Amino acid sequence: MSDTPVTTAATEAERPAYTLASLFRSVSAAGQPVAAMHLLVTASGALPAFTAARGREHALPPIRRSHGRPGTGQPTVACFPAYHPSLASGGGDFPRFHRAFHDGLDLLEFPHPGIGTGSAVPEDRAALARTQAENVLAHVGDGPLVLVGRSAGGNVAHLVAHHLEGTGRAPVGLVLLDTYHITPDNHGEDWLLSLAAPPPQDPGRPLFSGDDDSALAAMGAYNRIFLGWHPEPVTAPTLLVRVSHSTSAMAASADGCRWRASWPSAHEVLDVPGDHLTMMQEHADTTASAVRTWIERTSADPARARRAGRPDTAEQQDCP
Repeated sequence: MSDTPVTTAATEAERPAYTLASLFRSVSAAGQPVAAMHLLVTASGALPAFTAARGREHALPPIRRSHGRPGTGQPTVACFPAYHPSLASGGGDFPRFHRAFHDGLDLLEFPHPGIGTGSAVPEDRAALARTQAENVLAHVGDGPLVLVGRSAGGNVAHLVAHHLEGTGRAPVGLVLLDTYHITPDNHGEDWLLSLAAPPPQDPGRPLFSGDDDSALAAMGAYNRIFLGWHPEPVTAPTLLVRVSHSTSAMAASADGCRWRASWPSAHEVLDVPGDHLTMMQEHADTTASAVRTWIERTSADPARARRAGRPDTAEQQDCP
């Protein structure tokens, strides 16, 4: 008589089906954001990647979020969202933020290749910088330009600003919305990687759109290519918008006020109400109004704005 176990339809039905999304969600929910991010970084190695020379084939069209008034000479605002796949469709990362720009400034949101749509990701930072810089210029033209990056999207905004300056097409301003510089000292910190966890959402709503895990693996690719990156100096006036309160996950694991964002290049720092999530939700109008005021002041006198810039020394004593 054979000792081979018999597989029945019932046992097959009871076996859970695991996907990268379900594993990422489970590991994140278990309070292990470091392990969850390592999972995505490892999975990203299976994705096709494109070089800088092939970037034009993979660039995604921007989403127009607001229309400015023609003939005013005001800059176009090019926004880069956070990497999270759940933000790649619908309202994205700026659904409330962009309201403050209607009838004032043109605001375009540029999705990340591989996360917005498409199967390939940039092979390195050079490919990402050239692809998005050329994409921005193709849709903005010769007028003044301000780059805005939200959370990890600020890495892309800074990278694009540096690339554009190298081509002689410097932006008139760079805005980083609670962007954190990943360093060897903090890249494995739970409080920082908790920002990559799934955002709060309505019960029963799918965590990620799409029918496969490629967008989630792409998130790991973007995090991978920025590991060890030190932002190159830029001449554009730079504003770091910081939040006034930590998220609960950050408060639970960060020492003191280490959770507050800082940036290693010269810039102005502006604190706004809310935490990393609510600054773009219930406090979005306040955040956007502050940014719009800074953009209008800076574009009117960029030389003055550069003189006003100061290195962010990451002093955290004033956090609540």
